[in-house]
Amino acid sequence: MQVLRHLVVLVTGFIAGSRIIDAARSWQEWHSRSVQDPSGADAYRTFFLVDMGVALLSLSIAGLVWWLLRPRGNRSD
Repeated sequence: MQVLRHLVVLVTGFIAGSRIIDAARSWQEWHSRSVQDPSGADAYRTFFLVDMGVALLSLSIAGLVWWLLRPRGNRSD
């Protein structure tokens, strides 16, 4: 079960990382095109928001899986 835990967190971390990089590029394009081409800038704004949403969702899934699949120990506290 711990292998699955680490694998899911690793994969979702890779997904979130790549989406954050894409979001940064979209943010740069959004701001550089906002004066010259407002409709093109709108598309990059949408790309930025979608990429950030996917990154946050991936990180949330990673955190949830990490917490749900944590090892349960029999400790007497």
